[in-house]
Amino acid sequence: MLLFNNKTLTVQVVNKLRLAVFTWRGLTLSDIYKEGTIHTLETLRDYPGVNRIILNAKNQKGVLHEDIEASVKSTVDYVGIARGDYRMAVVIPKDLLAKTSYELYIQLLNKSLKKQFVVKQFGNVRSGLLWLIKARAFSLFEKW
Repeated sequence: MLLFNNKTLTVQVVNKLRLAVFTWRGLTLSDIYKEGTIHTLETLRDYPGVNRIILNAKNQKGVLHEDIEASVKSTVDYVGIARGDYRMAVVIPKDLLAKTSYELYIQLLNKSLKKQFVVKQFGNVRSGLLWLIKARAFSLFEKW
């Protein structure tokens, strides 16, 4: 289900898989990135059953480190009041500046949120989705 779409961000939810897909593209200036971060966190708030995320940033450009740090802070604040554990597959951008920013993003989220929000880096959406589905199957098996 498509929830939001503009020039730089598409937000989709697949309820059956408990999955949100955030697709970033193009040049994302600070104000655009902050607005997009708000959309993504609102999606998690509005769909509490969603706990798997694909952040596809492959075609995103120009993300600044300070914007990433602000996004991590917002995410940490949100997850601090949210229930449940999250897994996020991040498809790393081709753009060098955006790539180093997202590597920082992954490092900061994993450090800040430990096991409540596990983030891994992938080269494409398919491998990230496979990891998310495998993680779900494994957690169901553990409960059984």
